Amino acid sequence: MAAPALGLFLAPALITDGLAQEAFRASLAGQAAAEARQLALANQRFNLRLGPASVRFRSSLSTEFTDNVRYSETDRQADLIIRPQASADGVWLVTDKNVLTLSLGVGYGKYLNATEYDGLFVAPGSDLAFDIYIKDVKLTLYNRFSFSQDVTGDPTVSGIGGLDRFANAAGLNMAWDLNKLIIGAGYEYDLFYPTEELYANQRRSSHLFNTSAALLLGTTARAGLQAGGGLTEYDLDLYSNNQHISVGPFFSVQPSEYLNVRLAGGYVLYFFDPSQSVTNTENLDAFYADLSLNHRPSAFLTHSLSVGHQLRAGYLSDSQKLLYARHTANWRLFLKTTLQTSLSYERVEQTREFGETADRYGVGIGLVRPLTQRLSGSLRYQYYLKDSDLENRSYTQNRLVLDLRYTF
Repeated sequence: MAAPALGLFLAPALITDGLAQEAFRASLAGQAAAEARQLALANQRFNLRLGPASVRFRSSLSTEFTDNVRYSETDRQADLIIRPQASADGVWLVTDKNVLTLSLGVGYGKYLNATEYDGLFVAPGSDLAFDIYIKDVKLTLYNRFSFSQDVTGDPTVSGIGGLDRFANAAGLNMAWDLNKLIIGAGYEYDLFYPTEELYANQRRSSHLFNTSAALLLGTTARAGLQAGGGLTEYDLDLYSNNQHISVGPFFSVQPSEYLNVRLAGGYVLYFFDPSQSVTNTENLDAFYADLSLNHRPSAFLTHSLSVGHQLRAGYLSDSQKLLYARHTANWRLFLKTTLQTSLSYERVEQTREFGETADRYGVGIGLVRPLTQRLSGSLRYQYYLKDSDLENRSYTQNRLVLDLRYTF
């Protein structure tokens, strides 16, 4: 998981991307959008309805085997992890224009060998959001939160099997629809809090700001400019407090219901204060870019591609440059069984005190199948290879995961 402070200079794009690509042109923030949202919610399968409030419950059981639980080059240890989880999605139609939503997933991870990583978790994606429609303005108040130890998503991590941390992002987004022009703005307060004292020097908070303007080009495309900035403060003085600004254009197009393409890029600049690890003040800058594509060329294949370059934070450094390419695909080869494949490449360069440069490659394959009307199962295999220029930071890892999911 990237640190919230340094990984969100693309946040302004999220305001405009979240506004659907309609085949017809209506106010994206007004009455038509509110009614479309209500209709979509009404068509959801909920387990419990109490007047204007509805809730859907799910449960899952994940069993994972890995041959390298600590992502280590030496002293590799195999382990079996069992993770039961319960989830709920709730919707409350407060008025005909205001909607409160809640998503929550809570579970427990039990390790057969590395028992120091046993514990509760709150799944990423848990959030509370309140949509308010005022004529042609849509306001979204939100709070996203998680308590997790999973470090699979960060290619800089080596030698540890997990990092218990609480992450919380609270903020306000605004979208103002001016027919051919959509103005966006937002503020977010991020908190990143590792619970172990060993990682107390990574506890930090961030204030993030963003704004954007998107011009609609016909009914299927939009182009605009996004800008952002923020400041980050650490509780301790090992890592550097910093400030950043970013600016760049973006373009998205949906020529058909089967294809969506988005391209964003720009320039980001960071100002670092002196700290114990790096005593001099230093400025870092980089060009960022992201190309994302979602495509369904046939009824049997859906795939997505993401390629880009970022400047962000790591677990054990102030900042890192990340080059990435990721591809996922769903192949409907059989009537009820879907084959899933994934390929990924990440090149990470620690830009400050540690100076690590590493490449990580990932390959995954899995099968997903409904077992009954309410029960589905999946079996996935994932392989990672990390090649680092620092001693004892390279590794290979094999993971085999069996998931069972039940919707009440």
